[in-house]
Amino acid sequence: MLAAVQAEKDATGYIDWLVSVDSTVTRAHQHAAGARKEGAGQGGETCDHALGRSRGGLTTKIHLARDGRGRPLGFVLTGGNAADCTRFEEVMDTIKVRRAGPGRPRTRPDHVLGDKGNSSRKKRA
Repeated sequence: MLAAVQAEKDATGYIDWLVSVDSTVTRAHQHAAGARKEGAGQGGETCDHALGRSRGGLTTKIHLARDGRGRPLGFVLTGGNAADCTRFEEVMDTIKVRRAGPGRPRTRPDHVLGDKGNSSRKKRA
């Protein structure tokens, strides 16, 4: 559904390609983690779950790329203990706005905004 809305808004020129990347943390319910499994990581959770232990307990972090009007373009879910700066490239890779007609999806923004954690030379390039 998100891809269909993005294609429609891009065709009408309503996507502002000034992209902002940031994240937020959401607390998970105390029973969100299942029973311990063999080979599981910290806290009994497997690596494919977006749960992590932090000072706030079990949390999930949503890394989001949004356009200049606040519409989501791409996102990545991780455990709450994941650093923002380590997921920047992964979030940018999720931006794929389909074209209304033929052609490849748009993946490159005009400009990118981020906080201090994303200000390395490599990321600016």
